[in-house]
Amino acid sequence: MNNSQSNPPKKKHYFFYLIIILIILYMLFIDSSSFLQRFKMKLKNKNMKADVEAISKENERLRKENEDLKTNPKVWEKKARELGMQKEDEEIYIFKEKDKKTD
Repeated sequence: MNNSQSNPPKKKHYFFYLIIILIILYMLFIDSSSFLQRFKMKLKNKNMKADVEAISKENERLRKENEDLKTNPKVWEKKARELGMQKEDEEIYIFKEKDKKTD
């Protein structure tokens, strides 16, 4: 029988495999372009796109509201009344509800 076949791997081989495993772990988790970092960046990008879409919708709604305020007197009168404004010859009455606990 050949003696070289039954010998266990030398310590140099273990060291080599350990180095390879460490390099792979570094590339997977620690490096700035690692798979973990890429996953985090893709998730952040997805969230930011959703935020941009929501802000764009809000901007469009505000643009339409602004155009309505410029062109439709009923709309701006309604907004003015919501802000507590009144016409020159109007009186405003404010009714307060009685506190039920004091009865």
